[in-house]
Amino acid sequence: MPKHNPRGRAGAPALSFLLLLLLIGAVPSQAADTVTVDVGAAYASNEGTSIDPALAMLRGKLRSMFNYTSYRMLDRKRRTLSVGETGEFELPDRRSMRATLLPGRGDKVRLSLQISEGPRNLLTTTLGLRRGGMVLVGGPPHQAGVLILIISAE
Repeated sequence: MPKHNPRGRAGAPALSFLLLLLLIGAVPSQAADTVTVDVGAAYASNEGTSIDPALAMLRGKLRSMFNYTSYRMLDRKRRTLSVGETGEFELPDRRSMRATLLPGRGDKVRLSLQISEGPRNLLTTTLGLRRGGMVLVGGPPHQAGVLILIISAE
């Protein structure tokens, strides 16, 4: 009959506990791997001189970057994306934007963007911004002006 080793049994629970701790530590943090992407579509034109209250905090930035006298928020959508996941954002005039979250480092967010009008691709690019940052993209024509996309990532 083989010899019984009492120490072997006592070590098993400790080893199981250590493996459990290692597995818990190896699970990636969901919060670090997800980003909430916010896309606003604003209409800029020279029809009037008003600025939508929803855009008031961007007044200076809009006026310094674009040569229009009137700005109106048309729509705003939010999607929470995981790394590698693609979100679809409907835009005015049968346009759409697809955003794919790419791996980033630290507080940097990288988004692969594709803006389309029906089957036609209008723009494909990759944006890099800080978490909590914002990018304004002067876009395609809309009515008597243009669309401006306000893209942020938190």
